[in-house]
Amino acid sequence: EEEEERDGDDGEEDEDKKAETIVSSGIMSKESFSSLGLSQPTSKSINDMGFNRMTQIQAKAIPPLLMGKDVLGAARTGAGKTLAFLIPAVELLYNVQFTPRNGTGVVVICPTRELAIQTHAVAKELLKYHSQTLGLVIGGSGRKGEAERIVKGVNLLVATPGRLLDHLQNTKGFIYKNLK
Repeated sequence: EEEEERDGDDGEEDEDKKAETIVSSGIMSKESFSSLGLSQPTSKSINDMGFNRMTQIQAKAIPPLLMGKDVLGAARTGAGKTLAFLIPAVELLYNVQFTPRNGTGVVVICPTRELAIQTHAVAKELLKYHSQTLGLVIGGSGRKGEAERIVKGVNLLVATPGRLLDHLQNTKGFIYKNLK
């Protein structure tokens, strides 16, 4: 309600007014990504994506996840859930200096191929300035190529359940004992 009472004569820029309108709609929070103390590579990636402020789900989920706590969250489509769990996952891998020889440290399981592909694309953008590796294993793709990449070392793996199970059971050299 605070935003609605302002008369707009305090010299705020149009962008700030738009942000306040979005905040009052319930999607965005007033919290900025810079308040999280993220690593430089992650911060640069988020900036490249054009994000400054977190959504409500991100503001509620990211801080406890960064502290290693479990979070159960739900939000509507487009509310920022993917970044809400990927940012802490990437930061964890970065902070423990995970390398390909460590194998897989994070597995993101997606119920559909389409969601896995979408999640992988966001993770790829987020990992742009990181040295950690990323992989995608989904049904309908070349299993042999996936297995080769997994054996080389995929730090963050996005997978559908069936294909993940297949690799867990059949890909020799899949290092998953270091899952975080």
